[in-house]
Amino acid sequence: MFHVEASGTPYEIGRQIGEATKLAIGATLDMLVTRFRHWDDAQFERTREQHMAYTERRAPELIEEAQGIADGSGVDFRWIYLASFYASMQRGLDGCSNLIFTQSADGPILARTCDLPAHEGKHAGLALVRPEGGMAVLASTWPGTTWRGTGINEAGLAVGGSSCSADVEQPPECMNPHAIPTLVLARAESVSEAIALLDSLASPRWGANYALVDASGDAAIVEKAGLHQAVRRPEGGRLWCTNHSLTAEMAPFAINVPEKMAESQDRFDAIGRLSGSGEPGLDTAREVLSYAGRPGAICRYADDDALGNQTEWAFIARPAAGVLEACFSHPDRDPWHRFAL
Repeated sequence: MFHVEASGTPYEIGRQIGEATKLAIGATLDMLVTRFRHWDDAQFERTREQHMAYTERRAPELIEEAQGIADGSGVDFRWIYLASFYASMQRGLDGCSNLIFTQSADGPILARTCDLPAHEGKHAGLALVRPEGGMAVLASTWPGTTWRGTGINEAGLAVGGSSCSADVEQPPECMNPHAIPTLVLARAESVSEAIALLDSLASPRWGANYALVDASGDAAIVEKAGLHQAVRRPEGGRLWCTNHSLTAEMAPFAINVPEKMAESQDRFDAIGRLSGSGEPGLDTAREVLSYAGRPGAICRYADDDALGNQTEWAFIARPAAGVLEACFSHPDRDPWHRFAL
């Protein structure tokens, strides 16, 4: 795990992050891009032209940042490019959980675990970036990528999420699902702006549930797959998601994998039960994230997890305060650390 701070132009931010994380990048690349190691320059350029032109048009600053990461770390640009924009375009196996309290004594809260197959290892850290002419962002990232997933920006917007396990028609062009929240945190200042931005982007066919809350307490879960999008709103000051969709608009696209859907439903039910049993706030959020019981463990250990997933980290974001609390492993046993914009 790591914490890095960077500022300046996209290239300068990338170079600083690349220099700070260069000793950790190899492990990430071994997981993300090993299957591309025999590609020559021609194959890389064909893939870039066929699949990544959309990303380069919509977010050229991310390409500049990727070049900076490559130069700062000494890693070939094509591996940084593939890791950031192409490597995870077809996977939908994440097992993350999200809970939002729209208001509490601690302000609006977004609590999340990141849960991945144990064999992938643990890679994530935190990046605080202050772009020239843009909003500061404090968010999770992986070394060697431009990703900024769960996080907050200085306008008071928090973003989390999980895969939604849909199966829609694959758009002819789309953006890596881990690059999408990077754009949301960089460009949106409120939940309403984030919803509009998400609606303008194409995601891979299996999609994601994007969890959003801002400093005013406005909140939403955006269920997005391909060119389809639907929005859920809070009830009773709470909102949560796991790895399936709930809206009528997305129901026709639900995958038929009973064991995966049952496990996701168990976690969804556990979040609802646990988050409603105490006062909304930091203490209840930590209790939910620390739940390792059955059914519906939110804090997951691979050796007894139905899908072999493991909790990589847990975050609690307070967008009105500009604070992110992180546990870099299992929140039922390990310490929390506080970071601020």
